[in-house]
Amino acid sequence: MDTINGIIDFFRNITQNQIIDYGIALAIIFVFFIISRFLSYLIIKMFKFREKDKEVIKSNAFYKPLKSLFIIIGVYIAVMIIKLPQNIMDICTKIFKIILILIASNAAVNFVDPKKGIVKKLRDEDKIDGNKTMASFTSRVLRVIIYIITVFLILYVFGIDLSGLVTSLGVVSAVVVLAAQDIAKDIMSGISIISDKPFLVGDWIAVGVNEGEVLEISFRSTKIKTSDNSIVTIQNSIFTTNNVINWSRLKQRRFLLNLKLPLETNSDKIDRIINRIKFVLHNNEDVDQKTIQVHFDTIGLDNININIYLYTDIIAYTEFLSFKEKVNRDILKVLESEEIKMAYPGQNVYVHHVDDSENKKENIIQENNNN
Repeated sequence: MDTINGIIDFFRNITQNQIIDYGIALAIIFVFFIISRFLSYLIIKMFKFREKDKEVIKSNAFYKPLKSLFIIIGVYIAVMIIKLPQNIMDICTKIFKIILILIASNAAVNFVDPKKGIVKKLRDEDKIDGNKTMASFTSRVLRVIIYIITVFLILYVFGIDLSGLVTSLGVVSAVVVLAAQDIAKDIMSGISIISDKPFLVGDWIAVGVNEGEVLEISFRSTKIKTSDNSIVTIQNSIFTTNNVINWSRLKQRRFLLNLKLPLETNSDKIDRIINRIKFVLHNNEDVDQKTIQVHFDTIGLDNININIYLYTDIIAYTEFLSFKEKVNRDILKVLESEEIKMAYPGQNVYVHHVDDSENKKENIIQENNNN
């Protein structure tokens, strides 16, 4: 209440000299507002003197925070010129300090932004393996640290004792970790995934019954997009307790097919079918020609087996399915042209028929014996 009364009294007692001071203060704010862009551009240009594109310089992580800094400095100088009462000036000083902290925090957050800050630069230079996963994870960790430091600095400006707060936070953190062990396990698993890199964003993986493309890796979970376009969120701890197949790390995929032909298929036709299948496969550009294997494999109880074995450079799962479909259709056309139907498992059942006359004789003999 005293502060409000002081402000009211201050404006009641405004003199002509003070009006001049206010005019100067407004002029200073206006000047700093105008030159803030130029000074910000000049400072960044000093560190990027080889950069010719103005838009690139203006998109720098520090450009907007520097503009805000110069404007707030102009405002603070203007406040000092008009000579406010000490109690009001103390409040303005605290506000000024808090705004400076927020500007510095914003600059730091922009600096670790994976799209335009130091993390992007490190990723482009392959110092953090050049992958989106590591860049995003590193950026999140650094931003959390920046936010925590910002909160502590603001509390310090308000005069709050941080030693007791730090101790309290330590105790609370221990209780929270004990109460949320599963969450802690997921977070540790997330860190393990990021460091070991069993898979990255964009990889096609399989874990348990789930298979799909990795969309996002966060502290607690990983999102994958399955072949039917559904999004599945998997807790990170699942990846450390189950085998993970990363299909994207394959250099080639294997195609294996067993053709079961009828037993009555003669040897000449079998040789012709094998040669025609080889011809079809050798004319398929997606097949690794060095790996083609087509052989008369075995003779079973109800079929003749031809084994087809090859590799392809197609890695993406959906594209591989299309490749398999094409190869299967080509093979079926070969069998159809040779008028061959696929063999299927069967059983021969033999039924013994008893003559009715013999049954009658047996019945008569049995009756006589009974008499």
